[in-house]
Amino acid sequence: MKNQLFKYVCILVLVYGCSETKNQGNPEEHATEQYTGPIIDMHIHAFEKGSPFFGMTHPPTLRGETFKGVASFTEQKEKTLEKFKEHNIVKAMVADGELWYDNERSDLIIIGGKNKPIDALRAQYNEGKLGVIGEMAPFYGKILANDPSQMPYFELAQELEIPVGFHVFPGGPNYGIHVLPEMLGGMRTYNAGPLQLEDVLVKYPHLRLYIMHGGWPYLEDVKALMYAHPNLYVDVAVINWILPQEEFHTYLKVLITAGFGDRIMFGSDQMVWPQVISIGIESVNNADFLTLDQKEDIFYNNAARFLKLSEKEIKKHKSE
Repeated sequence: MKNQLFKYVCILVLVYGCSETKNQGNPEEHATEQYTGPIIDMHIHAFEKGSPFFGMTHPPTLRGETFKGVASFTEQKEKTLEKFKEHNIVKAMVADGELWYDNERSDLIIIGGKNKPIDALRAQYNEGKLGVIGEMAPFYGKILANDPSQMPYFELAQELEIPVGFHVFPGGPNYGIHVLPEMLGGMRTYNAGPLQLEDVLVKYPHLRLYIMHGGWPYLEDVKALMYAHPNLYVDVAVINWILPQEEFHTYLKVLITAGFGDRIMFGSDQMVWPQVISIGIESVNNADFLTLDQKEDIFYNNAARFLKLSEKEIKKHKSE
């Protein structure tokens, strides 16, 4: 009797164990699950003809890579649109995107407006050429988000029911304060963190705002803000190609583990280096702790919800 009971228990353990193994799957399989569906890039730049950015070489990143910039306005637009096609990028928030809006794929572009008077932004919106106020980056001039000079922009965004993309640290290349002092010399790490946004989020509770560059390395502050304010999202632009991949994954995993996987969005911050789009996508796809569903959220679903895309448009993107 005892022998029969022992055999029965062993069978149950084996069956249950096999079932559990099947249900849990192999965590290493996540690394091979490459997301290939539609992507929304929440952070791209267009520059006017003759911009000093054209031809600029990005200094060595913390990964040890350098990137030679495209040489012209035309090359920037064409090479970026080629990357859109290569990676199935169906929407992109393009700061100063009106510069590209007359091309044959203007349906891809969500125009970001910045560095303009309020009246000019309102007129741009009325013309149907403003989808996001961004990127806002007053910290380059040592001005914080809660400065009275910045409030009209947040107020306009809430009134028009369009999002704001707000740039905090990191800004420019690593060591940028010293490498590019004429451009980044006003930046300071002590006033470039995300907590400066708290007064804004309280004052404008219906504002949809996303922190560009994910708020790295101020992770605890980002978690606190996302815990307190449900309309706050982040993009992972720059940090997905300028940081060592392990450091980027550490950052990403902390936010996922904290429960904020539904408010993380993909971004590249492609300026004049189109190849960083591919690197940024690869960095997310290489995160072996992410399921395929979580990758889809980061690459598409979260931004589609944040931007309030219609069900018709979402269905169209996913069917393509």
